[in-house]
Amino acid sequence: MASGRQPTRCTHSRPARHGPDSRQVPDTPCLHAHSWLRIGLVCPYNFSYPGGVQNHVLGLAGWLRSHGHIVHILGPGHPGRDRLEGFGLSTECFTSSGRTVAVTVNGSVARVGFGVRTAMRVRAWLDAHSFDVLHVHEPMTPSSSLLTLWNADCPLVATFHAATVDTPVIRAARKVTPSSIARIDDAIAVSAAAAATARRCWGVEPTIIGNGVDVSRIRRLSTSAAGTSHDPAGSPWRSGRPTVMFLGRFDEPRKGFEHFAAAIDQVRHEFPRLDPVVVGPGVPPHGTGLRFTGPLPDAERDKMLGRADVYVAPNTGGESFGIVLVEALAAGADVVASDLPGFREVLTTRDGVLGALVPVGDADALAAAIGAALQRRARGLGAEQAGVRRARDFDWDTVAPQVVARYLRAIDVRHERSEHRSSWTKRLGWKT
Repeated sequence: MASGRQPTRCTHSRPARHGPDSRQVPDTPCLHAHSWLRIGLVCPYNFSYPGGVQNHVLGLAGWLRSHGHIVHILGPGHPGRDRLEGFGLSTECFTSSGRTVAVTVNGSVARVGFGVRTAMRVRAWLDAHSFDVLHVHEPMTPSSSLLTLWNADCPLVATFHAATVDTPVIRAARKVTPSSIARIDDAIAVSAAAAATARRCWGVEPTIIGNGVDVSRIRRLSTSAAGTSHDPAGSPWRSGRPTVMFLGRFDEPRKGFEHFAAAIDQVRHEFPRLDPVVVGPGVPPHGTGLRFTGPLPDAERDKMLGRADVYVAPNTGGESFGIVLVEALAAGADVVASDLPGFREVLTTRDGVLGALVPVGDADALAAAIGAALQRRARGLGAEQAGVRRARDFDWDTVAPQVVARYLRAIDVRHERSEHRSSWTKRLGWKT
């Protein structure tokens, strides 16, 4: 327990109040018959930097708020007013847990914050709200998530995002975390790979609910972008020339940028007018012949996806779920990706695999698959409609109600725990 203090008890009554949520909260108990909940969402990663978990939390918060729930978010850094408003959120609903340090984890850089100041901010946030349920993402990450897990005492749902190997650090942490894991009332994993990691590393049996995307928003932005840039002369290409897109931190080895660059050199022989676009942070290397845009705001990124004929994900590992693949499918691009479990899970439907999956690190196979996808596009045989249908399986209107169902189950589980504890207390003659 942080600082030796007792955990904050989140009661199930809502005090009447007026505030940024623009609603009066009735002084009534939280019952399933009610159409709304007071929900706290906690993320361990810095919101000042782009990231899949951060976007997932913001997207979920936006959907919950639009459906009448009261939502407050806690996490390091700050997403900024414009980004919050893009998800239909106000600045008042976000509380920063402070600064972070960059740590290399699972082949990527995670910016997390831990320490006395962060613990104090977590504690103050919990004291300021009376949550019906807390939803903690990556609960075992030493940041605001783990500190919330230690300090909160109310119905708690945890989502596991990562797919990783059982490292010595995890094995050591597992020996000292049973009491922390025991605080979790219900668990979610974003993919089968993430669920396997949760079972193997933490002994948790989660329900698989994929990451969510706002398909309608992506369709609106991407369609308008493709429509305004399309060649009126009847070119099959969405931007007037064959366009292939890479998205991500291209200086991070596991994103597979070197394989993308090598594959593009081969594809140019067949498609000399090829426009290979790289979107993401990093220092562009010289002499690649690639078009680097740098990092883009979400809306501009989605418009860029709307101009791409083929989206390429040559990642080499460490991907538990292909959220960007879903976004590319929603934008109408064909997808070529490394054959990773998380990517295969997204691209596999009852009718087979959408797009193409290629062996990890095989630039020749990647080039062949990109060329074949462009050839299909040139003949008008792209998989746009099938891709959009698959993306709708991960739309927030599909995903978020499943998450809310886990909230209600967590409330039931915590109630049953309390009743069981109270029964034993009475049997033993202890005072409550």
